[in-house]
Amino acid sequence: MDKCERVEPKIGINASFTHDQPTGLGIYTYEITKELLKKNLDIVVYTSSHNLKKEYPHNVHLINSITSPHKRFKGHLARIIWEQFCLPFYYRKHKLLSLYNPVPEGILYPCFNQIITVHDILPLLYPHIYPRMKYYSRFLLPWLLKYSPIIICVSESTKKDIINAYNLKGKNIHVIYEGCRLKDVPKKGRQIKKEYNIKNYIFYVGDMRPYKNLKRALEAFSRVPIKDLYFIIGGKKDTKFYPELKEKVKNLGLCDRVIFTDYIKDEDLPFFYKEASLFVFPSLYEGFGLPPLESMACGCPVLVSNAASLPEVCGDAAYYVDPYNVDSIAEGIYKVMTDKDLKQKLIQKGRKRVKLFSWEKTAQQVLEILWDTN
Repeated sequence: MDKCERVEPKIGINASFTHDQPTGLGIYTYEITKELLKKNLDIVVYTSSHNLKKEYPHNVHLINSITSPHKRFKGHLARIIWEQFCLPFYYRKHKLLSLYNPVPEGILYPCFNQIITVHDILPLLYPHIYPRMKYYSRFLLPWLLKYSPIIICVSESTKKDIINAYNLKGKNIHVIYEGCRLKDVPKKGRQIKKEYNIKNYIFYVGDMRPYKNLKRALEAFSRVPIKDLYFIIGGKKDTKFYPELKEKVKNLGLCDRVIFTDYIKDEDLPFFYKEASLFVFPSLYEGFGLPPLESMACGCPVLVSNAASLPEVCGDAAYYVDPYNVDSIAEGIYKVMTDKDLKQKLIQKGRKRVKLFSWEKTAQQVLEILWDTN
């Protein structure tokens, strides 16, 4: 059927995972929801975000904030219960034809068109890091995948992972890449080097879970023979993993050269990217990996691991290292930092690469699927 002849369905978006200070999956949910709302379609959004409600008062249906992920385990449990009992009620009340879930959650036994999105299989790979989520991934998610007619994955790597982990051969699975939030770096704002009284730094931003590989990154940094080089690590200083990294820094004698910023606000993040000499992202596993793209958008060269989805996302616009080899990471940092031609090529390729990823494009691809299922 031609696009102009399609009947636009009344779409429901389960945006319960996002709130007014989202991170990770919450940011993904927030960005894709906003892009879909911009298309002026018949959409109902279920969320606790007052910001979305203020911007789109006629489309957003506010739900109890107890379902928010920032409530931690209680929030996740409340949200799963809400999805099984309240969401089906709203589906019927608002006469929806399709339900879009930007995260791997939804109604376990839907009797309608339901789309869910899978970002990674971290709880299966690292159950000790996700002691509660591993049970959801082992017992509830398989049922959700089985009974949802359409699944979206954020990378080919993730698609391959879920097919193997959940035996989903023959399932209707689509790969739709994430978008990139950062396009233009403000000319005026925070001056990071001046603020921290440093001249040269490499940068990382993200959480501090072990699969992010920060311990090896710190050890590699300690081996880089460049004077007056600092390592700025952005991300929430969580009580579980931050103390281990702080102790690692102390043992390596890097207390004067490693800076932990704690959580960096969205409006400040471009300035950290812009002034960094190199962005370092040595993860052991990523379902997609958005920070490297954000760094490219800000004109910062990128070093990433050659694992999981990162080569797929970064293409030829990053310098790759073996994340399990400290010497490989150290040599990579030194190579990019000292080779001006290489650094400039990475910057140029990065600016070109990031243009392939936009939330508008992501939303349009999701919309195509929603149209085709009705």
